[in-house]
Amino acid sequence: MMAWLFPTPALRRLLPDQRRRPAPWIVGLMTFVSLIVGAAGLSVLGAVDDLQTSSAGRWSLQVAGGKADAARARQILAAAPEVSAVAPVPEAEVRATLRSWLGPAADTMDLPLPALADVSLREGAKGEALALRLQSAVPSARLTPYAQELGPLLGSLRGLSLLVLGLLVVLAVALAAAVTLSARATLESNRATLDVFHGIGATEAQLLGLVQRRIALDALAGGVAGGVAAALVLALALVPARSFLGQIGPGGLLSARDLLILALLPVIQALFATLVARRALRQALAQSL
Repeated sequence: MMAWLFPTPALRRLLPDQRRRPAPWIVGLMTFVSLIVGAAGLSVLGAVDDLQTSSAGRWSLQVAGGKADAARARQILAAAPEVSAVAPVPEAEVRATLRSWLGPAADTMDLPLPALADVSLREGAKGEALALRLQSAVPSARLTPYAQELGPLLGSLRGLSLLVLGLLVVLAVALAAAVTLSARATLESNRATLDVFHGIGATEAQLLGLVQRRIALDALAGGVAGGVAAALVLALALVPARSFLGQIGPGGLLSARDLLILALLPVIQALFATLVARRALRQALAQSL
């Protein structure tokens, strides 16, 4: 079935080896860009999963009514059976966060700061009913889930993932078109040799195999070269970014599944380009022979 990929030396000599073919460079460039874009998309999806995991069961308590109301709200939450932990946020930490937004002016502005606390619920607990009970007991208290606060961010990240998927589709179509043009150019540049070969009894399948072998090897060579270059760039880029992006969640930037997908991407692209080129070559040969 794969005999076309390993023809005899006599058959390989029928098409002279052209060292400056553009197909490997095109495939290598497309593979490089696809891997970089794919790694970025998988990292974004991993960040979304980490954010959803870390925010599950976590709620934020905000009390704007003073220290008495804040203490009462924390006491009510600590006694609630749905709550596993209540961790007050120190006022110094709140002011430090405000200083990062407003700069040195935050130290001179007399801004009223709400009392904040991180609330962790037990597994399976419903926080909505707890939030209503807390607000009826302490009107100035507000209990909101982290998932609600992170909703706009998660929506933006999911939209970015869809954009990455669209870019990968566009790159795959562009790669197929480029390889098809290269295959047709190879066919036209060796038209005389193929006509002679056909005149002495060669079948369409034999002619197709000669040209397709060259395209397949070009696609494979370009895919490997682009994959190696992308791996080096990703390694250099992700190592310093791990300390920053890793703060999003406990997981790594790329999981073992993500690395497997990235490793298979050059092979899939080379196979896709070869199949598209084969179809185009078959149509071209059927029209000319």
